[in-house]
Amino acid sequence: MKPVRTLIALVCLTSSVAFAQLIEHRGVWLHPSQFRTPELCDQFVKRMVSARINVAYPLVWYWGGRAYYRSEICPMAEDVPEGFDPLGYLIEQCHKNGIQVHAWFVNGEYGRTDLSHVFSKHPDWRLMPQPGEYAWWYDFGKPEVREFEANVMLEVLRRYDVDGLHFDYIRYPGRLFCFCEHCTNEFKRLYGYDIRRLSGEKFPLTLSMSANPLDKPTTAKVLVRVADGPPAIAINELGKGQVLLLNWHAETNRPPAVNTLLKRFLETRGVKFGSKVFLFTPESTIAKYGRESLARTSEWLRALGYKPKVIDEKRLTDLQPNQVVFLVTGYITPDDVAEQLVKFVEDGGAVVVIDGPVFSIGKPSLQRLVGFSSTAPYFSGVRTLVPVAESDLLPVGGEALSPDELERITSSWSKYRKDGVSELVKMVYERAKAIKPNVAISAAVFYRLASADAVFQDWSRWLREGFIDYVLPMAYVIDEKALSDALEEYKSIDPKLERIIPGLSLYIRDDKGVRSRPPELVLRQVEICKGAGAKGVNFFALSYLSDEIILALSEGPFREPAKPYVPLRK
Repeated sequence: MKPVRTLIALVCLTSSVAFAQLIEHRGVWLHPSQFRTPELCDQFVKRMVSARINVAYPLVWYWGGRAYYRSEICPMAEDVPEGFDPLGYLIEQCHKNGIQVHAWFVNGEYGRTDLSHVFSKHPDWRLMPQPGEYAWWYDFGKPEVREFEANVMLEVLRRYDVDGLHFDYIRYPGRLFCFCEHCTNEFKRLYGYDIRRLSGEKFPLTLSMSANPLDKPTTAKVLVRVADGPPAIAINELGKGQVLLLNWHAETNRPPAVNTLLKRFLETRGVKFGSKVFLFTPESTIAKYGRESLARTSEWLRALGYKPKVIDEKRLTDLQPNQVVFLVTGYITPDDVAEQLVKFVEDGGAVVVIDGPVFSIGKPSLQRLVGFSSTAPYFSGVRTLVPVAESDLLPVGGEALSPDELERITSSWSKYRKDGVSELVKMVYERAKAIKPNVAISAAVFYRLASADAVFQDWSRWLREGFIDYVLPMAYVIDEKALSDALEEYKSIDPKLERIIPGLSLYIRDDKGVRSRPPELVLRQVEICKGAGAKGVNFFALSYLSDEIILALSEGPFREPAKPYVPLRK
């Protein structure tokens, strides 16, 4: 019997060696609600182990400069038990279980709508999207902002045994300009242009825009037109309420004059700075076109100081007459939804329509809601918006630029903005490698190059020039073709997908609310990524890692244990 036992032992040893040699990135993002106490940390580390996750990305810095670690720069978050070190404990528990820890930082968005810790000391570090008004966003154009954030991240590297530093929101909230003194002067010094010419504070104004426009107003009053084109801004009075139409992708390029008009409209409806507003896109539209416009609108409103809340179709009946809902790119809007919105407005509510319901405008309910009966052809490019009616909502007296002038200035501005973001990434990368050569520097990035470009996030350059180890594009799509198309685009940058690890969502938002995705959907997307040659995936987020998904992963693609695949630049 001894030879048999020896053979069995040899087979087991050979199998374990084979398992140990498997190298694959199996990562997950996790929020402090999963590790802010020892009990929570123990619970969720067990869940990661059960799913055979081998890389953890804990969010450790956000919320106006609050930290979930011991810092000499930033205060500890208020919900941490006294004396407890969340990051330190998480690292200890993860490393015991063969899980790497990459500290996750939200770099751009401030995370609060009060001055709080950082902005109370440095109010000038805020982005100024229009003269005299600030957004709750760090301005990467300022060297002192970049230096501060680099020091925050490097402090964690010096004080903790982290395996990596991870950027997030390392971008701007859309193609916003900044009219602070520093950016105005620096841009003029570098490129010779006065950015104040693009302030766009008043109509007429020239901007780059794209639109699926409505046309042929019936009851709507047109306030602004595209020069030699369709209506751009209109108001429809309906019962006791109003509908404001922004007849293009206003959430993508929003000059100060449009911000002013929107804020004035909201004020007339009793919606003050800091108030809640509701955002909605019909599920039929989301299924075909995704949620990017919804996300951009949410960012826009947060930047203006409001509190946006995304709702689904079931919540429309809960809206009160004193509230405002944004119908964002509702291209395909069902009759029952349109009728609910009509009733809401007639009772005294307000709707802001962005890039309207062009594929449903033939329905009487939609025509009644927006006050238009037809559509004009899609267009994209530089256009001038000209006021055609008097209204207290409109700031007027602006200067229209020629398309050539606008192109020269905006392309230079794009480079200036991208360079500021990239400089922070490069600064952290170089300094971190000097402290700990084997630390991994990564970033969560927009999942398509065009969408990344729209927020000044030049992540392909970071890879190309070698000042980041790898990126995790947030491909939180449901559509499998959209995921496959994205993977093909990644191969144009990184043919073997050695430095690009797809980020996949574990949650789904539908008529049942927000919940964990079906395991079969998660498995199919993992297989699509593997089939394209990806060296692993990263999941958002641990809170949606259900028991069913854990079982599916551990018995399926993650059946064999694996060492973490974490690429480092040579």
